[in-house]
Amino acid sequence: MFREDWVKIVENVIKELSKKFRIEAAIVFGSWVRSGGGEWSDIDLLIITDDVGFMSPLDRFYISAEFRRYRVDLFLYTYDEFERMCLKGNPIALSALLEGYYVVSSERVLRLRGRLVSKYYRDGRVWVIK
Repeated sequence: MFREDWVKIVENVIKELSKKFRIEAAIVFGSWVRSGGGEWSDIDLLIITDDVGFMSPLDRFYISAEFRRYRVDLFLYTYDEFERMCLKGNPIALSALLEGYYVVSSERVLRLRGRLVSKYYRDGRVWVIK
């Protein structure tokens, strides 16, 4: 899969999700952002939308599973969930927030990034508090 392919896939996934949810942020992270991915790489896409706050984890998993056919690992969180994860040092959340490519973003997500970018650094596969 080449960069042009994953860009189209991400755009299509966001377009589909936008029919159901108001997307506050859409962030591509992981191997495609760090190293350009590869033939066997999936696309890690984190979506922030408060519209999933009422959904059970199983319902969110079902939505995420719909996009596996495009080799997309979809992570759906409300802003409050995402912020708590970042403040607790969750590696998925920090990777998206601090290293991710923002396809869609909001002021409060960018403010959160600004607060945490000077507090953490990556050491290999782990995030360390400075």
